[in-house]
Amino acid sequence: MVVAMSTPEPPSPPPPPTPVYLVAAPSQGNGAATASLVLGIVGFVLMAVPFFIGWFLGGIPDIIAVTLGIVGLNNDAARRGAGKPLAVVGIVLGGVSLLSAFVGAGSIW
Repeated sequence: MVVAMSTPEPPSPPPPPTPVYLVAAPSQGNGAATASLVLGIVGFVLMAVPFFIGWFLGGIPDIIAVTLGIVGLNNDAARRGAGKPLAVVGIVLGGVSLLSAFVGAGSIW
């Protein structure tokens, strides 16, 4: 009796490794800096309303914009620059708009 010997099959190659995807954690924004920018823009635009209405409609958001901008800059140190440009622009717009009230913006043109 002759037994036929078969050659064993070569082992299959290992499966390719699964790709690993690295996902960065979402960065947290600086809400005070963003609010400062928005209120600075609103106050800057509304300061142009004549007949002293601009002082109330534009002056209040400008004061809040400068305050929130300072808070945003203080919070920015802990967040490594997350909202520094927004806070600075909010302070500048709010400050320029408040200073423009002293030269007649918002009063009778």
